[in-house]
Amino acid sequence: MSKHPRNRRGSLASLVLLVLLVVGLMQGLAWWRDKQAADQIKAHLPGQHITMYSTVSCFYCAKARAWLKARDIPWDECDVEQDGACRATFDAHGAPGTPLIRVGTRWNLGFDPVWLAQALKSSDRAADQAQSSPSADTSPRP
Repeated sequence: MSKHPRNRRGSLASLVLLVLLVVGLMQGLAWWRDKQAADQIKAHLPGQHITMYSTVSCFYCAKARAWLKARDIPWDECDVEQDGACRATFDAHGAPGTPLIRVGTRWNLGFDPVWLAQALKSSDRAADQAQSSPSADTSPRP
């Protein structure tokens, strides 16, 4: 009968070790995704603007500011409580809260680095396609 409690302790220790391993792997994956997003944002940022519609008291806005600052990613901030033009744009969009992120013509409620990287990449591609498309102004034809 003395072996039974030891088996439980061994099983409990194995379970704790497994949980710690899973948590560690999840943290590692989150760090990797974050780094990938930051690298992609920096790669596609030249010539584009990120605008964050925010408020001073917004916790999620503060987290977004901190994330962008820590990675040296430039952005413009529009405080919807202090700036009437920002408030008008924010209200016209109909967003229920902040932060509201804009890249070109794309908008996203909340801050998501993966979305931001994809928005910059797609805006970058759209600009490349627009430049490569013939137009009356750039056409070599008379």
